Amino acid sequence: MNLIDMAMALGLRQLLLSAVVLLPALWLARRRALSAEQRSWLLTAAMAAALLLPLSAFLPGWSTTLPAPAPPAAALHPLPGEGATAGEAIFEAGRQPDIYYVELPKTLPTVLAVVWLLGTLWLGMRLLDAMLHARRLRRLAQPASAGLRAVLADIVPAHVTIATCAVDGPMVVGLWRPQILLPRPLLARLDNNVLRDIVRHEVAHLDRRDLWTSTLLRAGTALFWWNPLLHLAQARLALLREMACDARAAMQAREPLDYAGSLLAGIEQLQALREEAPTLALGMFSARSQLAQRIDQLLDAPSYAPRRRSLLMLGLLLLLACVGTAVAVSPRLASPAASTSDTRVNTLLQAASTHDVAQVHALAVAGVDLDARVLGDGTALIQAIRARDPVMVDALLQLGADPDRAALGEGNPLIVASALGLQPIVEQLVQAGADVNRVVTYDETPLINASREGHLVTVQYLLAHGADINLGVEADGWLGRWRTPLNQAGTAAVRDYLLTQGARRERR
Repeated sequence: MNLIDMAMALGLRQLLLSAVVLLPALWLARRRALSAEQRSWLLTAAMAAALLLPLSAFLPGWSTTLPAPAPPAAALHPLPGEGATAGEAIFEAGRQPDIYYVELPKTLPTVLAVVWLLGTLWLGMRLLDAMLHARRLRRLAQPASAGLRAVLADIVPAHVTIATCAVDGPMVVGLWRPQILLPRPLLARLDNNVLRDIVRHEVAHLDRRDLWTSTLLRAGTALFWWNPLLHLAQARLALLREMACDARAAMQAREPLDYAGSLLAGIEQLQALREEAPTLALGMFSARSQLAQRIDQLLDAPSYAPRRRSLLMLGLLLLLACVGTAVAVSPRLASPAASTSDTRVNTLLQAASTHDVAQVHALAVAGVDLDARVLGDGTALIQAIRARDPVMVDALLQLGADPDRAALGEGNPLIVASALGLQPIVEQLVQAGADVNRVVTYDETPLINASREGHLVTVQYLLAHGADINLGVEADGWLGRWRTPLNQAGTAAVRDYLLTQGARRERR
């Protein structure tokens, strides 16, 4: 299982397991017998658990239905498929003079992974934009007047500042240095009692740390944006936060009915302002349907305390049971066990780079694939060439190593030798049958590499043994950089020699 398939499997399981947690939590969030404060924290805990459920795959446990991305045990290649295949990246130049790389997703999991990533980036950018907008509002805000500070002195904590700004409605900004912003046009229209009730609501948000929890949950929802249950829970939680803050503010007000009146008075004034300034929105007062629910809650008589405590305990037990069940049935990632074949291939590459001919012979006799590829290291033959060891190169060729075996990002043996200007090894490889016109994805041809590095002797040798002087490639995939031995020539001597041998400046 590769990383994309594993991510898709984890995403699907996150959707299914989050339903085990969020559906009961959403049911509890509608039980009016519980206070808005209790329901908001139950739903917050449920959302946090749902977002963290994918991490349970890394916990120890009996379930191992998600194997870790590791090579198959029977394969001798530690990273099979890494590197260009004969059909897509390595080809005979005579049959295909030009090459164009079209790097498009070819499987449904890859397409879904790209869509997932783009959606996460989009929502992440929106969250960042909201934070930047809050900073702009804070920068443009003006400190509250001395009279306003005096009216609110016994309500606002000492570490919180008050400012006025052209905002849609009262709001709190600042994760580290909280500030309450009040709409400047609204101050002249509200009496002090209504203003104090509105500010009590904003202080309740600060006391509950709602800015922190909402930001963290929004970031988590951006990661799993395709989960509809998270969006339902987030919308319900936003309403419950407002209702919980209403309840706190009403407890500090003269009477709950007075606070409800303050809400309605604030709405009335904001509606009047909207007619004068169409860009002004309701802000903290949200939608009318939600306002109706908030006011209904303020007017309802409180539930009998013992019943409320019993239901709260039942809700906590239900939530814990659902989270425990989801964690228990969540599949665990199996630890990738190091296979014997992987260890032997790594030993082969180490021996090839340290002139340990005896070890290479022993591993070849034991059946280790001499052409095994390791991402970042290439093959044993490439390692021997980088070590500038013609004896090891000869030993590997004698044992049957493929002189044309390519590895992604490493080229093939003849390309590496040509780029390094190792003329004796270049001759060994050509005599062993290496294709002088072989093209490898992102690494071009042996002649282009020799020309780029200015190795004139190697350029002359490759041309004398059949290299196509005008064979160019479309390099770097979709960037479309046309490269030829001539336009890549690293020295004037190489450039002049290629021109005398018939190199053309135009693209063929």
